[in-house]
Amino acid sequence: MRRILAIGGGGFMMENSPTPVDELIRDLTKKAHPSVCYLATPSGDLPAHIDRFHQTYGDIGCETSHLAFFRQPNSRSILLSDFRTRILQQDAIFVGGGNTKSTLAVWREWGLDQVLREAWESGILLSGMSAGAMCWFEAGITDSFWGGVYRPLKGLGFLPGGCAVHYGSDPKRRETLHAAQQARAIPPSIAIDDFAAVLYANTSVDRVFSWKAGATAYQVDIDDTTVFETALVSDRNLTV
Repeated sequence: MRRILAIGGGGFMMENSPTPVDELIRDLTKKAHPSVCYLATPSGDLPAHIDRFHQTYGDIGCETSHLAFFRQPNSRSILLSDFRTRILQQDAIFVGGGNTKSTLAVWREWGLDQVLREAWESGILLSGMSAGAMCWFEAGITDSFWGGVYRPLKGLGFLPGGCAVHYGSDPKRRETLHAAQQARAIPPSIAIDDFAAVLYANTSVDRVFSWKAGATAYQVDIDDTTVFETALVSDRNLTV
């Protein structure tokens, strides 16, 4: 089973840790002490994020590592010279938030995009928040171009359609997604609120999770010229 957990916003990068969604990632591996690797590429491998990941996931019983392209390796790093072998040994991979456009460029330059596809096809759980959620889809609505403007961006294409994150907390994302669909610049999309996550089994929505009242995900599509949203019911509310 190929699985991806796309998180609209939340987890250790946005909340007090550990959070329900961090524990969900651990539990989805069905292992007592899973190996989880953190890809902090979207934040330029910010040391504070890397340290917080190791603290959070270590505290909930995971064996942690990270892969960094912008920092010198340390004892917790996966070495760039051996990253394919080590990535394919993981139970789960978590991608943090930040700049989606720059992340994809780095991954493609190093060939990590192909290794991540291998990992997905071999049953390793892929997951991520914000940029780390959008990257798996055909396209996303992103502010990675800076300047306060949201634009469509081509993703890895593991999952069909588009993706928007932080949906309920940022009206500009909704406006941009609707305009992009009306212009046929982005395919039918999943839009995920903060404190909500969508689990894909193979390439279909399997379950929706939330851990804050009112948080959910939406299927966003267009009929002729009218964009419409269909709220997806959370199959499981995570304990806060």
